[in-house]
Amino acid sequence: MKNGLNIRECSRIEYGQLLAKFEHTREAISFLQAPFYGAWQERDGKTVIYFVASEGKKTVAAGLAVRYDAPGGIRFLYCPYGPIVQTWTLELFEALRLFFAPIAKRTGAAFVRFDSRGMTDLPGIAPVANQLAVTASLQPRAEWLLDLLGDQEALWMGMHKHARYNIRLAERANARLAFYAPAEAPIDIFFNLMRTTAARDGFSIQSKKYYEAVLQSIPADSGLVAICTIDDKPAAASVFAAYDGIVHYVFSGSSNDFRKIAPPYFIIWNTILESRKRGWVTLSFGGITDNVKSTHLHGVTSFKKRFGGYQIDRPNPVDLIYKPFRYTLFATYKYTR
Repeated sequence: MKNGLNIRECSRIEYGQLLAKFEHTREAISFLQAPFYGAWQERDGKTVIYFVASEGKKTVAAGLAVRYDAPGGIRFLYCPYGPIVQTWTLELFEALRLFFAPIAKRTGAAFVRFDSRGMTDLPGIAPVANQLAVTASLQPRAEWLLDLLGDQEALWMGMHKHARYNIRLAERANARLAFYAPAEAPIDIFFNLMRTTAARDGFSIQSKKYYEAVLQSIPADSGLVAICTIDDKPAAASVFAAYDGIVHYVFSGSSNDFRKIAPPYFIIWNTILESRKRGWVTLSFGGITDNVKSTHLHGVTSFKKRFGGYQIDRPNPVDLIYKPFRYTLFATYKYTR
């Protein structure tokens, strides 16, 4: 390939080894590009492509892409918050376009979606429009983060008074919290709390098998499951996944029995303390209210912001189109739904 660029597929194991040594210069790597995220997608039956770009012996980019199905039998590959790139150049972008052409043909993908910051700074590279970007697999455009370093008292006082009140309320109710390695967590308790929350708040969840795949895929040193009990009854549970110093708030469910106590606040505060012990430096609460997904996350957003922190915004992704007609069908569906 020109300019000494070499891009190739690799195994998940090799990908993890290369990523651990990758001296990236941009923001921390999301767990969505971690090898264990690829593992749980594979356990869920999805096709995952792992790839690495190098110049000589130097790794300049790496990533994983997951194949998804869109309405009308259209397939696409999505690289969530990736690929991870030292510096975007037009040469690298074009090399990746050529690299994915035979992969798109092999997997039946009409397009490949990149979601990496810095691409749209390149001349002639434009992100997709908001309405076209709305897919079930697209990650949030706005996230809420909290730095965990520094003084514990400062973190405590940086929270909204309502958050502190709810934490103390749970303590007065003799709430108890247990941390589990993901693969050792009681899946039935967690899943039942997820189902309760979904029924109460009117959203759909994945199957129990999917959550089992998630928990079996996250290594013991890369996440935890927190389960809060009150009066010896499950009150709330949350799953956290960590990579490259960031611990991510991934899933959460709670009982209807203790809503006035609000045990999720108790879980978050104690997970902050546990994360500091484990050397994780940032907590990502995940998505907050944004325009791209056209969702109403006001209550969730308020909950997350009460712990203090800051917002980061991401540009829309870029689509590499390999089957123009099928991509047009996909776009037409998104614009007319």
